[in-house]
Amino acid sequence: MEKKYLTLKETAMLTETAYATIKRDIENGNLTAYKVGRKYFIAAQDAENYAIARRKLASIKGHTIKEIMEILPLSYAFIIDEIKQGRLKAVKCGRRFIIPDAELERYLEAARI
Repeated sequence: MEKKYLTLKETAMLTETAYATIKRDIENGNLTAYKVGRKYFIAAQDAENYAIARRKLASIKGHTIKEIMEILPLSYAFIIDEIKQGRLKAVKCGRRFIIPDAELERYLEAARI
């Protein structure tokens, strides 16, 4: 009989992420879970969908904020502000922002005088 619910540890192994990442995503509402006592349980189908979404995020080709800081003489705070204002589009992957290559090119073209 196949398990219908997985623990945090089993979900972390399935998704190849850290236990703390799974717990944080549950707390942030990115992953649905059930809390019974002190334990969390995730539906197997939800865990599989979450794993697929994580793999999709990991496959995005782009630059982190620190890599952009090496390319352009901009501060971390400025880049974050540009992302929050919507002028520079980024994908949140865990705790990091990934700026796709095409988006960085578009941003630089828009800034050209």
